[in-house]
Amino acid sequence: MQDFDTMENDGMGPKPGYKQPSREGQKAVAFWLEEDVRAAFKIAATENGTTMQEAFETWVLEYAAGPLKRMKRKDRPSA
Repeated sequence: MQDFDTMENDGMGPKPGYKQPSREGQKAVAFWLEEDVRAAFKIAATENGTTMQEAFETWVLEYAAGPLKRMKRKDRPSA
């Protein structure tokens, strides 16, 4: 088994610390779902003409509307 912590960068692939420009300002979120829940989620997203990511973001924006509104209020400079 290779020890990736001690491997030298062979010049192939991204450099350590590199972030794809399209991911700037974003954070990865990983979680586990039951197989049937994931399958139903994927089917529902497809049937609604969207991706699982877009469907999840829409749900989070609705679910977390209150905290998001408060966070945006804090970001605004006071008059």
